[in-house]
Amino acid sequence: MKGIEGMITFTYYEDIEKAATFYRETLGFQEVMSKNWVKIYKLGQDSHIGLVDNKMGHLKPSAEKPVMLSVYVEDVFAVHKMLDDKGVETNHPPQSSGDLDMKGFLVEDPEGYVIEFLTFYTKPYGE
Repeated sequence: MKGIEGMITFTYYEDIEKAATFYRETLGFQEVMSKNWVKIYKLGQDSHIGLVDNKMGHLKPSAEKPVMLSVYVEDVFAVHKMLDDKGVETNHPPQSSGDLDMKGFLVEDPEGYVIEFLTFYTKPYGE
């Protein structure tokens, strides 16, 4: 499709300030917009995550979080160490996943959204 400039995935929170602190301070994502009901963080050149206060957004948070955010990083081991040093619980150290040429691990944000950090050694998504 022509004309696409990027993407924002929006997630919905009971406590947006607690989530914002996690994404900004714990994960170190760059906050590029902050309103009382929505925060947007830049992850890469054209990729973003948006946090929405459940009282103001179109959707409502649910106990089950059927969305997993996958964040491609240059060095998954360095990211794991940084989060471990901050006391963030992960599912395991970076490890291979099936027949994909990658290593990754998972964390949960304050309201249960799963974030996967991974390094692809053979890029399946183009250059």
